[in-house]
Amino acid sequence: MCRTPVLFCMVLLPLASLAVCPSPQPETIPELAAQAEQLESQARWDDAADTYKKILKIDTRSVAALNALGALYVRQGKFSEGLSWYRQALEINPHEFGTNLNLGIAYIKSQDYARATGPLREATRLEPSDLQARRLLALAFVGQDDFLDAIPELERALATDPTDLGSDYVLVHAYIQTKTFDKALAAFQDLETRDPNSPWIHILKGQAYDGTGAYADAVTEFQKACQQIPDDATVHFSLGFMYWKLLRFSEAELELQEALRLDPGFDQAAYYLADSYLGAREPDKALPLLQRLVESGPENYRVRLGLGKALVKLGRDEEAVVEFEEAIRLDPLQSEPHYLLGRTYQKRKRLAESQKELATAQKLQAKKRTENESLLNAAGARGDPARELGLLPHP
Repeated sequence: MCRTPVLFCMVLLPLASLAVCPSPQPETIPELAAQAEQLESQARWDDAADTYKKILKIDTRSVAALNALGALYVRQGKFSEGLSWYRQALEINPHEFGTNLNLGIAYIKSQDYARATGPLREATRLEPSDLQARRLLALAFVGQDDFLDAIPELERALATDPTDLGSDYVLVHAYIQTKTFDKALAAFQDLETRDPNSPWIHILKGQAYDGTGAYADAVTEFQKACQQIPDDATVHFSLGFMYWKLLRFSEAELELQEALRLDPGFDQAAYYLADSYLGAREPDKALPLLQRLVESGPENYRVRLGLGKALVKLGRDEEAVVEFEEAIRLDPLQSEPHYLLGRTYQKRKRLAESQKELATAQKLQAKKRTENESLLNAAGARGDPARELGLLPHP
């Protein structure tokens, strides 16, 4: 009689016992969702993602799971992956409020403000009273420097929630950007009552006064802001710029020097400091600043023009001619480089060329730079306090 070896029987017994055990029941969607949330709280991102994907194997059209995956990746800064999951959710239900809101948030976090406007517009259409969606839509417009479209959204948000201080500040900034200075100035009394110790009020008031031509009042406001936040380069720049407009060059120098000390790469501050040196008849101090700016931005018309002025004042006319000619190439419709080139030709006895340039300058008849130059235009990407201090998104 054949007998089965003992070892073989020992192997078979466990297999047999497994065969009779009931197979595990599949986990339900609520159970999987709870597991995924727990894993997220532990920052176990990959495990959480796998768990959400298990939900999609059970229900391929689960908008909630797709949104959860989108949020999971956006939270990690993986915007392309997050956007992909949100778009899949939107394909299933293009009119779902949460998906449109989440997609808009993801675009804003990735600084793609133009693409954010579509889903956020839809979100505000679906839920007109939702403040978050409306504020985000306004933020998307501001991120594109589209202040005209931002204003009605901010006004609606404030009509719903008058205590929304952040939206109030952005709205005032939008009024200033669109030159609606009367509305901006009217809003300050309420802001001063609600937030009396904020430097923002002085910064925005300074910008508004600059826009209305009340430069002395602007100086007062920026002085107050500097006292409150003395380590911020953009506020010192703003004060220095106002001194520059008032031709108070020695005071402008101090503020612009401080802006550069705080932020050595602040090119706008370097330019206006150099121009203040020129205004104070100190071309030797202006020259190295302008030469550095030309090296970093050779296509900047104003820097080329400033460098030409410095060279003329230092008696280096031939070098100045090169800079004036380059300034004209970069912006041929400005009268000032034609005039200065004409005068330099005149000094060098190049009379025919001089007459031609002077005649061109007379035809162009550009206004004085200080008449049209505003702080917000001069500040550029680096120098607008409202952006640099975090009130507004960068474009």
